[in-house]
Amino acid sequence: MWILGQTLAVFCLASQAVLAVNFDFEKITLSDAEVKGNQHVDFGKLPVPAVNKARCKTYASDRQWPSVGIWSAFNKSVGGALLRGIPPAAACYEGPYYNLTKCDVVRRVQGSTNFTKADPTIPNGQWQLGNPCPVPPISNPTLYSCNITAFPAYVLNVTTVKQIQLAVNFARNYNIRLTIKNTGHDFLGRNTGGGALQIWMHNLKQLEYMPEYKFGNYSGKAARVTAALEQFELHQYMTQHNMTLLAPGSTTVGAYGGYMQGGGFSTMVSSKLGLMSDQVLSLEVVTADGRFVHADPYENEDLFWAIRGGGPGNFGIVTSAIVKAHDTMPIAQGQVYWQTNPVINPATAPYNVQVNDTAFWAGIDIWFAWLPRITAAGGVGWNYIDTIAPSRNSSRTYQHRSQINLPAMTKAEAEAFLAPIIKELNAVGLPLKVYVDWFETYPKQAFRIQGPGEGVTNGRFGSRLFPRKNLEDKNSTLFKKTIASIRAFVEEGGYNFHSVDFTPTKEVAGWPGSDSAANPHLRNAIIHATGFDTNSYGPEVSPADQIKNHARLNEYVNKWREASPGAGAYMNEADTEEPDFQWSFYGENYEKLEKIKEERDPWELFYAVTMVGSEKWMVEDTQGLPTQQGRLCRVQGK
Repeated sequence: MWILGQTLAVFCLASQAVLAVNFDFEKITLSDAEVKGNQHVDFGKLPVPAVNKARCKTYASDRQWPSVGIWSAFNKSVGGALLRGIPPAAACYEGPYYNLTKCDVVRRVQGSTNFTKADPTIPNGQWQLGNPCPVPPISNPTLYSCNITAFPAYVLNVTTVKQIQLAVNFARNYNIRLTIKNTGHDFLGRNTGGGALQIWMHNLKQLEYMPEYKFGNYSGKAARVTAALEQFELHQYMTQHNMTLLAPGSTTVGAYGGYMQGGGFSTMVSSKLGLMSDQVLSLEVVTADGRFVHADPYENEDLFWAIRGGGPGNFGIVTSAIVKAHDTMPIAQGQVYWQTNPVINPATAPYNVQVNDTAFWAGIDIWFAWLPRITAAGGVGWNYIDTIAPSRNSSRTYQHRSQINLPAMTKAEAEAFLAPIIKELNAVGLPLKVYVDWFETYPKQAFRIQGPGEGVTNGRFGSRLFPRKNLEDKNSTLFKKTIASIRAFVEEGGYNFHSVDFTPTKEVAGWPGSDSAANPHLRNAIIHATGFDTNSYGPEVSPADQIKNHARLNEYVNKWREASPGAGAYMNEADTEEPDFQWSFYGENYEKLEKIKEERDPWELFYAVTMVGSEKWMVEDTQGLPTQQGRLCRVQGK
């Protein structure tokens, strides 16, 4: 058994000075003296003349896998914060983890993000691991089995930077796959992996408000924030300090982890304030060599550029940031609904009407033609086009649900802005009236009486960033192709369509956001379109049927791609098998990001599917599915 010395054999609270440290947990760091000569947790050395590139990451069945004694010693070094990667549903299966009471709890709450975010092991979407341990049905408890090896082998519940550094060094030196989980929100499987050492960031939650902050070209309000703060927590802080921060749309999404690192848009204020990556003024990061560094436009500027929009879990582990804060602002919200089936709730009559198919699609044309003017006014569009398949007694029906979110407008200003849109809709047979909800502040708009939490998803979808030029001329061929591709997705494909419509230009981004790795396709976009497969990707569906279902979905998403040649997709909400993801998610930034990745992480410690350099790797034994439960190995020849 290896020993790190007395300071590591028991959890050490000694701290050392670190430049630009934001919080107390960041003062507890790992020193050279503590690990000198210790091959298990010593720092990596940069630059390195050569790296031993094993074909695969070390797996639990390999002889190179650390012994029980080594894992035990590592656990002591991190203060006993190491957990076995046991999924909650293991309690439902005969064996060492069986617990009927716990199983009943899991069965009851498994569908909520409040449950999945608070569990150290599981992601929100189980299909990304091949549904390895589903909750068995009460009627047939032997229908499924539980494969624990498909989950991360160990999880480190971190509360200090030192623990993160030790985990990074340990995983790198033993060539173990490293994964990072924040709240578990990830549609692609970037936050999980079979046999990995997983770093769980969920408990790093602090914020310090700074009413006056000057740095570089920025002067104004700011906030020091930790990586694991969720949307609903940000809104609580906004209320407490009478400020506005850009926030995710869903209540339990972590704001400064993968969301920020993938760009991060707001469903309310991104046309006015930009992306989440645009808000960042500086970062504190643990890098692949195990060092804890500060990054801003003048120090470690390559990291600062890459992390802001260049993809999560790829260049380092962000512990905290300093971000822009803004004055409070009201949010006006116009409601505009129409549908071909009867309106059930008469209370929605001012903004919800029944129309025929012809008027329905004429209204869709008008809605999308207005988006350039909505986003130019600082607004954000939000809509669903839902469909119900025809039955023996009814034809296919459609419903359009939309909001026009207008930050910094009074109710009267919003009503005046919406009036011409309503007039155009009236003219094609939609007898709508102007209807505006108005909220004094952003947090009041986001308030939910039932509290935070969403339903987890276990399906797949495709996405596309349609450029602004596609909607600028309603009479153009490009506009007509765009609408035709959306209509085919719903009308022929039978899928539900969703879009958030915003324009986070470089001018809106300001300094330093305009110079970052954020996807250039985001800067040029006006529609972030997502389309959801109605088929299940759960354990009851065979891999062959899942592949078949996805191929059909992709057939219709390809119509979006054909209507927007050269455009891309938003990496945080996209298909794991997005074609040419290097261009789609990164555009012309990919080559520069690849160079930074090679210089900063020559060990290829940080891997996540569709992230920079991930094309060199594949997960084995997945039955043809893009899942993460198997051994991670190099692609031959790469």
